[in-house]
Formats: sequence, structure tokens, C-alpha cells
Amino acid sequence: MRTRTTILFAFAAAALLTSCGGSGSFKTDEATGVQYRFINHADTGKKPVDGDIVHVVMLWTGKNAKGDADSIYRNSSLKGYGDSLHTLPIALRKSFYGCLEEGVMMMSKGDSAVFEVNADSLFEKTFRVPADKLPPCVKSTKTFTFNIKLVSFVSQKEMMAERQAEMQKRMQEAQVFKGQEPGAITDYLQKNNFKGKPDADSIFYLLNTKGKGKAVKEGDSVEISSVGMFLDGTVFDRSDKGPGSPTYKFLYSKNMQLIKGWISVLGKMNEGGKVKVLIPSSMGYGAMGRGQIQPYTPMVFEIELVSVKSGK
Repeated sequence: MRTRTTILFAFAAAALLTSCGGSGSFKTDEATGVQYRFINHADTGKKPVDGDIVHVVMLWTGKNAKGDADSIYRNSSLKGYGDSLHTLPIALRKSFYGCLEEGVMMMSKGDSAVFEVNADSLFEKTFRVPADKLPPCVKSTKTFTFNIKLVSFVSQKEMMAERQAEMQKRMQEAQVFKGQEPGAITDYLQKNNFKGKPDADSIFYLLNTKGKGKAVKEGDSVEISSVGMFLDGTVFDRSDKGPGSPTYKFLYSKNMQLIKGWISVLGKMNEGGKVKVLIPSSMGYGAMGRGQIQPYTPMVFEIELVSVKSGK
């Protein structure tokens, strides 16, 4: 259920989009069947075409399932619905006579407009929902209203070029990180006065307190506490997320969805054991990285094996 604040925010967005255009009647473009009303329009500006990717501010409204009140189906200005600019991406594909995409193709960058779109055609032909599975709201209304502001658009070719350029940039950055990793590991070990050698998996055991309990076996249920850090000491992950969830619990398997370094380390531990290990990227997130972890990033983990319960 929407909160009162959310509803007020949504209607504020609607007012913003429609304030310049009033509530006049819709025009119909005979060539496309689009029912529209422009609020702001630059007729001579460049317009998107079929196949382009557009980013729009969107407010989608219509009757509810009972058909007796307006409902908000999508508002890109609300948190979780749009990007940082409150826009949604739409791949323009003509799906039926009078479709929303045809209306957007009438707009120029910066234009604002309101469109009325046939409800069942929207779901059946654009969303490709089978006629026998249409939601109740479609059966209670003939049309939906879309308030649209066109923020930007790119062609498929331009988008592919941007993606390729970004990919090339990431590959170049990854090679820089790859070249830096050996030196970073050496510097860390020297600063921490570590004289030992890595194990067969290239993992450095900086501290290793043997546990006296059960050894970990395939299929066992394990509980661990852990802290993950970059070499500069910055913590990027910890098992203690607050009250009620101080540890990680999972079934141990050599095929589980964890980095290879963790699988290797846990497989050599006994219940009650504690280790501090430096895991190179080859046993971590490798050349791809993950989230805030850049490609070819070595990591340090403090791990305590709290409990081991037999899986058999």
C-alpha cells in the first residue's frame, strides 16, 4: 500500500509534467494512431526512431481494478523505479497502431507530452501478455495515460559503440591492476614482516590458530565469522551485520558459489580454528572483479570457524 507521502509525491510529479499543458483534449496522429497532447515541444528538433534507446521521465496512470479511481502504475521519480536522473530506459519498437513508442518518436529531446494508450493492446502487443492472463486493471479501463518527458536517446549503433568503448576502458584498467598486484602483495608482506611462503593455492597464511574440533567435510553445515579487507585495511565485508546475524551459515562444498580461496581455506580448517589469510586475485574475483572489488585485487580475510555440523 502506498503511503500518503508517496502518493503526494507522485501527484506532484504529475502536476509538474502537466502544469504547462493544462487538461485539454488529445489529438490523434492519423499516420500512427497516437493520441497525444504536447506540453513542451520543439518541432524542428532531432527525434528518435524505431530501434533507438530512449531515457524518459514517466508517470503511468489509469483506473484501478474496480474501474472507479485513478491509480499510479509507474512513477520513475520514486526511489527504486528510475535511475539517478529519475529516468527509465525504453527500447523503441513499434508494437501496435497508437502505441506509446510511436508517440515518443514524435518527441525531441527535452519535450514533454501526455499520451493515451489502449490498455489491452499495451499488455497484449507491447508486453506480450496472453489475452486470458490480462490483469484486472486492463479489463476495467479502455486506456492508460502516460506523462512523458524525453531526457535523452541514442541509436543502437551509438549504444554499441559506447559499450565497446567502456569495455575497452575496463580491459585497459584491468591490465594496470594486473601489473600492480604482485608488487602490492610483496609490499604488504614486507610491511607486516611476513617471511613465510604461500601454500599450494598461492594463499598466504598470516596467522593460523588450529581448531580442536571437527574437520570440515563435503556437505557439512558450517558457521563462520569473517572480516574481508583490502590490503590498505579498508573493510569491504563482514559477517556481523548487526543484531541477529553475527555469522555466515552454509553447507560446505567444493562446488559452492564462493571464491576458490575460501573453499580452499575452509577445507583445511577445524572447528574453533582462526586464520588470517591473504588471498590473491587468482583465488578471489580474478580478472572480472565484483562490485567494489576491482579486477586483480588481492584480499585479506580474518576467518573463524565457529561450528561444524555433520551433513551425514
